[in-house]
Amino acid sequence: MWDQLKNAAAQRVGRVLASDATQKVLSDPRMQQALMRAINARAEARDVVEKRVQNLASTLDLVTRDDVAVLRRTIRDLEDTLDDMRDALDDAHRTAAEAADRAQTAERAAASAQAEAAEAHKASAAKPARSRSKSAAAKKTATKRAAPKKPRASTKKGSTSSED
Repeated sequence: MWDQLKNAAAQRVGRVLASDATQKVLSDPRMQQALMRAINARAEARDVVEKRVQNLASTLDLVTRDDVAVLRRTIRDLEDTLDDMRDALDDAHRTAAEAADRAQTAERAAASAQAEAAEAHKASAAKPARSRSKSAAAKKTATKRAAPKKPRASTKKGSTSSED
């Protein structure tokens, strides 16, 4: 029903503004100045009423529309800051988790390297004992081989052995 009333009023205003008589009145400079004064007077009256309401509200410690608008902006800014901080905290947690994973990987690699080093040490400790016995046996054979041979005595006179 309300929409029907608005539509009917808009149609009537449109007809009135479209009429020749209205066009002549609105084109008169005196009428244009009067309309401008009326519009300005309305705006000035609204400003005066707003200032008086603000003065009364501040006297009575009441919240004004401006105060509410400032608070809404402050809340919006704080929510934005909080969102930024949450994002930064999420990034920090993600970075910390990645660092913990890298630390665990490094610890595993260090433990593996330490185990390999221990096995290599055990293996190297066992190898010299065997190689020492081999080298001792080699020394014995070398000593046996290195012993000087006795010259054979020749049975014939005048024959000599030649050594090259």
